[in-house]
Amino acid sequence: MPVKTDNLNLNLNLNLGTSGGGGSAFGRPRYNTEDYAKLAPNAPRVTRLPTLSYSEHWDPEHRAWAFVQEFMLKCNWGANNTPISVIEAALNGQANIPVPKAGATLELDADELSVQIVKVLNAGLDRADRTMEIMDQASGQGALNYWTGLLRIDPAQDKNTYLLMLVARKIGEYVAMGLKDVYKFRRPSQVYPHIMPAIDPPDTPSYPSSHSLQAHLISGLLKKALPGNANQTVAALDHLAGRVAYNREIAGVHYEMDSLAGAYAAEQCILKLDALAAAPPLPNLRAPVPVATTYKELVRNAATELVDMP
Repeated sequence: MPVKTDNLNLNLNLNLGTSGGGGSAFGRPRYNTEDYAKLAPNAPRVTRLPTLSYSEHWDPEHRAWAFVQEFMLKCNWGANNTPISVIEAALNGQANIPVPKAGATLELDADELSVQIVKVLNAGLDRADRTMEIMDQASGQGALNYWTGLLRIDPAQDKNTYLLMLVARKIGEYVAMGLKDVYKFRRPSQVYPHIMPAIDPPDTPSYPSSHSLQAHLISGLLKKALPGNANQTVAALDHLAGRVAYNREIAGVHYEMDSLAGAYAAEQCILKLDALAAAPPLPNLRAPVPVATTYKELVRNAATELVDMP
């Protein structure tokens, strides 16, 4: 006769989740609070505050937000401006990338949109070769794997480099979503239904491409941490950013102008970050690297992990 298990109460909480960004797994059984009296019948009494701060290596996926705040508050955006309004003004004022907004220097018109649609259709010819790659890069974590693979870094070991990637990704997402909310332009398949996307596009506006913005920002910030003679790695990072962006055009979820606008917005972000105060040099590279609390310190620390890149 089989054992009936529906009434068993094991009083265990198997938390099998893992923290994001390469964090540790917490899969050990946990007692529920109802069992507390059995384990420790005396009420706890804290007699002193902890003298140590939380571990410096707390979940990088969440720690990255502190650097996003620095980007928002410490970069020079000017009075009554925001990162979004400043980058929007720069996009509207440049004359090389079509902008779907009235009054822009190179305002998108119907003829140019037709050209953009043809480019999406032509890009689709590469789908057979890129489908698996497109699927891999559809998620943020999947896309990050291409940079960790290129640089041959281990998120658990090269913590500063990986955190720098996460900071770039989050800044890029913040800026991209803000700009999308400004332009609110429809995706290619919503304009020309004969385009059948290879993947379901996110339910967000098309312009600019968030994948392009984030990809170019990740590669751009990583290049800041490379040694001056790492020419091959610089070229590979540029190629990867462009490839990730173009894959979204191949997939039929973005126009070429979306990719170009994302790359342009990434350049504007990097210019602002470059203007932040420099980090003090490390006194001794053999000593433990101090924890970074600013973007420039994070770049400096990441440079210690990327010293031998070709």
